Formats: sequence, structure tokens, C-alpha cells
Amino acid sequence: MVTLIGTLVFGGFTIGIWISYRLFMRGNTDEEKVAALLPSDFRPDLFHRKGDTYAGYEKAKDRLALVDWPHAKVLSAKEVLSLQPEQESVLGITHHWIAVHVQDPKFSRYRIWFQFRRAKRDSWLRQLTEICGK
Repeated sequence: MVTLIGTLVFGGFTIGIWISYRLFMRGNTDEEKVAALLPSDFRPDLFHRKGDTYAGYEKAKDRLALVDWPHAKVLSAKEVLSLQPEQESVLGITHHWIAVHVQDPKFSRYRIWFQFRRAKRDSWLRQLTEICGK
């Protein structure tokens, strides 16, 4: 009987959390925040989204879209000034980033997050270096 009550309470909490997430997080998830900043006609051939950061490249129109929420920029790949790998350690946990420097007086450095995956960051850095000709 105790197991049944425990299972019902756990199930009730799970369903309650799911319903509140669906009701109150609508339009406020990382994926939706990034999508709201991208042009509607942008169809990337190659993209990476992690958290509220995004990098995507549309080869046909030579457009590179960068989002470091709440900032976004769509530019030609040749307009990128430089690419730099970055890492931050917090309490022994290392986060990996690519810093994309662009010509913009308001916001000149977009950071794309790769969480704890250094190999994935390095792979993307190579791809972006080839795309941007850096």
C-alpha cells in the first residue's frame, strides 16, 4: 500500500511539473529563443545549437548565422574577423566555446557553447575555419 501511494505521489509530481513546464515555459525555452532571432528564410546546411547559442551556415547564399542570446547576426562567412577556441573552468568542470569575432561596434564577440565536449568544439572550429577562410 505504501509503495502504491509513493508511486502515485511521484507520478502526480511528474505530471504536475510537465504541465507547468508546458504552460509557463512556452516561448521561453532555449530552442525557441534562438529560433526567434533567426531569419525565417534561413535554411542551414550545417548548424550547431547548444543552450541559447547557435551557429549555422547556409552554403547556397553564403550566410553564417550566429546567436549568443539575446544577440544575433547574419553575415557572409568572409566577414568573420577571427575564430578562437576558449575554455572556462568552474569548480573543476571545463566548458568549451568558440569565440567568433565580427565587425560590429555593438556586439563584436559571439560565443558558441559546446558544453564539456572539446573534440566537438575542435571539429567545429576546423569547419568554421574552412568556411570563413581563416
